[in-house]
This record gives sequence, structure tokens and C-alpha cells, in this order.
Amino acid sequence: MSHLFVVLFISTLYALGMLGGRQGSAFFVAGMVVNLSYLVLRWGLLNRLPVTDRFDILLFIAFVISLSYFYLHTAKRIEGVMNVLPLFSAGLSLLAVFQERIDTISPNMNSPWFYLYMILFIIGFSLMGIGSVTGILYLQKAVQSLEMLQHRFILAGWLFFSFALIAGSVWFFLAYGVYWLWTAKELWTTIAWFYYSFYLHARLVNSMKGAIASEIGLAGFGIMLFSYLGVTPILGSPWTQF
Repeated sequence: MSHLFVVLFISTLYALGMLGGRQGSAFFVAGMVVNLSYLVLRWGLLNRLPVTDRFDILLFIAFVISLSYFYLHTAKRIEGVMNVLPLFSAGLSLLAVFQERIDTISPNMNSPWFYLYMILFIIGFSLMGIGSVTGILYLQKAVQSLEMLQHRFILAGWLFFSFALIAGSVWFFLAYGVYWLWTAKELWTTIAWFYYSFYLHARLVNSMKGAIASEIGLAGFGIMLFSYLGVTPILGSPWTQF
């Protein structure tokens, strides 16, 4: 129950960031502090980096996305950031409430390759989320620099995601003797990768730009969310923990 209360508290603080002004910023930064403190506490309690279940991973992603506050809102001074960013941080942390918290670890996961895989995945997922924040802002304001910023964040996220798949394949081979299994989860992970590859290629050759590019980039984050959270309960997958 205490874990549930803390996560709900984190989500509430993030959501209060939408109040705007100094008060909203104070609530949002407080959410970041509590989020980070809770992850550090989990690290100490588990005696390992807490990245082996969706509960902790979603909190990590929410925290990394929230860090963009210092770049988008404070450094770049983009107007309207606090109307959008808190929705992502609050929503992802709230999703953690519905995930099983697992305090044990499979021996196969206790590998540097697994931890590298998860860290790269979290960074990649988060960067794509930040890209979605800037994409929504572009659709609201039609400022071309925001669409370009969305593209850059998604490109960086795709690169980290690609490296995560490589590291994950190496870990999977060392743990199970094969590099890849075509379960529903792996299939949708591949779909998400190719979707973003199409988006980035179209942007590179200038065959897609402006609002349509931004909307397609935003849809990609929805595919990422489904591949991570929706595939297992709907289609089933042997990899239910992370």
C-alpha cells in the first residue's frame, strides 16, 4: 500500500505542474525529486538497479521524460511546455500503478548485457516520448523549429532503441541460446522499430514534413506504448515481467 501511495503522490505532483507559473513548476520539480528518491530507495532495497519489471521501468521513463523540463521549459523557454509535459510524466507514472511490482530477479537477468539493454531501452523510449511532447506543441503552435526538434529527439530515441535491441539480443543469446524469438511481443517491437525507421527515412529525403510528419511521429509513440504495455495482456507473451 505504501508503494501505491508514493506512486500516486508522484503522479499527482507531476499533474499539478499543469497549474503553470512558479507554483506549477515547483510541483513538477517536486515530483521529479520524489520520483528519483523513490527509484534510489528501490535500488537500495533491491541491491540492484530497479529495471527488471515494468513497475520500476515506467517510473524511470517518467523521470527521464520529466528531465526535458530543464531543456524545453527552462533553457529553450518554449511556451506551453507545462501544458503537455506533465501529462506524459503523470500518465506514465500512473500506469506503473497497474503493473506488478516484482522484488525478485531471474538469474538470467543478472547480467551486464541485460542491464545495458534496459538502460538503453529506457533512454530510447524516453527520448521518443519527449519527441511526442514537442510534436504536440508543434501541432498547437505551427512553429517549424518544434517539428525539427521532434525529429531530432525521435532520431536520438531510435538510435538508443536500436542499440537496446542489439544489447538485448546478445543478452538473450547468452541466457537462452537464441538471439530472437518471434513471439507477439518481439513482433510488435520489430513493427515499432520499422515504423520509426520509415518516419526517419521520409524526413531525411524530405518526402514528408510539417503537420503530417509530426502526426506520424506522434502515432509512433502510441505504437511503442502498445508494443510495451498492450501486447502481453491482449495477445499474450512469455515475457510478462519487463
